[in-house]
Amino acid sequence: MELKGQIEEIIFSNEMNSYTVCTMSYGNSEITATGYLPFVNIGDIIIAQGEYVNHNVYGKQFKIDTFEKTMPSTNAEVEKYLGSGIIKGIGPATSKKIVDKFGEDTIYILQFEPEKLTAVKGITVSRAKEIGEAFRNAWELWQIVMFLQQYGIGTANAGKIYKELGMSAISAIKENPYILVSILYGVDFKKIDKIALSLGIESTSAYRISSGIKYALYLASRNGHTCVLTTNLLEYVSQVLGVERELVENELTALEYAKEIYLEDDWVFSKDYYKAEENVAKKILMLSRNFAKKYYSLEDKIADVEAELDIELSEEQRDAVKACFKNQVVVITGGPGTGKTTIIKVLLNLFKKAELEVALCAPTGRAARRITETTGEDAKTLHRLLELGKSEDDQINIDYAVSKIKQHVVIVDEMSMVDIVLMNYLMKGLEDNTKLILIGDSDQLPSVGPGSVLKDLIDSDCVVTKKLTEIYRQAAESQIVSNAHKINEGDKEICVNEKNGDFFFIRETNIVEQIIELVTLRLPKLRKV
Repeated sequence: MELKGQIEEIIFSNEMNSYTVCTMSYGNSEITATGYLPFVNIGDIIIAQGEYVNHNVYGKQFKIDTFEKTMPSTNAEVEKYLGSGIIKGIGPATSKKIVDKFGEDTIYILQFEPEKLTAVKGITVSRAKEIGEAFRNAWELWQIVMFLQQYGIGTANAGKIYKELGMSAISAIKENPYILVSILYGVDFKKIDKIALSLGIESTSAYRISSGIKYALYLASRNGHTCVLTTNLLEYVSQVLGVERELVENELTALEYAKEIYLEDDWVFSKDYYKAEENVAKKILMLSRNFAKKYYSLEDKIADVEAELDIELSEEQRDAVKACFKNQVVVITGGPGTGKTTIIKVLLNLFKKAELEVALCAPTGRAARRITETTGEDAKTLHRLLELGKSEDDQINIDYAVSKIKQHVVIVDEMSMVDIVLMNYLMKGLEDNTKLILIGDSDQLPSVGPGSVLKDLIDSDCVVTKKLTEIYRQAAESQIVSNAHKINEGDKEICVNEKNGDFFFIRETNIVEQIIELVTLRLPKLRKV
């Protein structure tokens, strides 16, 4: 459906991605419209394609999919457009004077003969030039949007492109369309490639090959990898672009020289992930080499906490607790049911007795809530602790400013879910004398983003690591827990009790029926609900 109307009011506009909620008049009607509307201002005339939707809170709205801006055509539209504040120094009163003076020629005067604006009382020669320049700039911004839409790049991305390339965006893109691969994180490379080839860029262009390399590294990161084998990268890019492998090798060398990628042994890293790994490694080593403060009578204090909590630590657990006081960085790992949460409870009590402030955190809201419920202490997400906002379109910014953590000790639970970018932010937030305790199971939930931080730390042998292996009685009653350990140990003798257990095989192929049976019969019976 198509609507042509004038923007009357902007209710909300997200500066990051240009998502806008506004009111738009058309004919004698007015509607609330929503969509990605970069460079749109009050008074703009737009032709919008979209559909009516019913919002469960705000009611009927027009959801805009695509749109184009047109010059206001009537004197009333021009007056409202100029008086909206789009051009600094022109308010409703001055706008009315200009339109009264020039009428239907107003737009032409603003665009091509702004010096004639001096005929309006109060507008000097210099001010007339400023008004004309401001008007042309506003219109040129829109030309960028129109240019990009020819190639299927939506209005949501136009703001980012303009922010990066400025008024020379169109000429810069025509010269090298592949620049969009760097600006628009995760953009469809095939779409950009199509634009470039249609504009006459050679298939063997260095622009094209270097962008193909960067895009291949991006795809690898989406699969959880911070780097790829050089031979695999060369073969993939050569095949996708249809160019000789030697050309890809040459461009790989050029990108390394320009420090846009990093080569280490047989691996290729994108700049951001290499720097993130480097930052984490340096900070971990620095913290690990710091001397931990000595705590006397630790055995007695542990015994006191055991009595207070009515528990008895195993030798493994006791050893892990001691390690947390003797070292600045400690990893505590173990499978399900091995007592990791119990250790956290003990540590929290011991640190409190030592008058040390603790930041208890986890990578996700759910994990943070769980640790709060089990320990009784407030736990935050790492994002909340570091005061991290959501990055635009998951764009990587390893230099993002984070809040410094003031507590003496940081305990991170469910560490297996922390990716390299989040770990980089955590390292930036730590003071040089902070004690860091990382708790998790590298065989459990992996991070959504690239990197296997917990596993790599354990495998590095550079960090004191305490592994818990003993399964406790209550956890051992769960077949899920016992079978998880059996699988990790390579034991093929899996325990299955279809009638009373919490672990069972689904042999049938009708997945929908099985899900219904699980939700309505098996799981309620197991949980007795």
